[in-house]
Amino acid sequence: MKAKIRRILREHYGSFNTTLEKQYVNKIVSVLLESSDEIRHEWVTYNQVILELKNDLDYALTVKELLYRLTESCEPSKDCMCVIEKVGMLSPEMKRLYDKIKLF
Repeated sequence: MKAKIRRILREHYGSFNTTLEKQYVNKIVSVLLESSDEIRHEWVTYNQVILELKNDLDYALTVKELLYRLTESCEPSKDCMCVIEKVGMLSPEMKRLYDKIKLF
């Protein structure tokens, strides 16, 4: 199952080259395998935020910041919301994700 999750993440992200990216993958794989449905749902949403940011080259450093925060975080919802707030101008999809995270 771990290999399948990693393959799917690689298809959406591309290669995991940096240590930070590898740590994030390890974190999300363990969360998806070992957590409750509610926690898995939350992490899928955080991952969607990363993908939204990754689609815009202007947010390359923001993606790395969010990866770091989520990898090390005790409060991933707060950290994710903080990063989204720093971005400022939100696309409709990012606004939807932000509102969804506020409900966690």
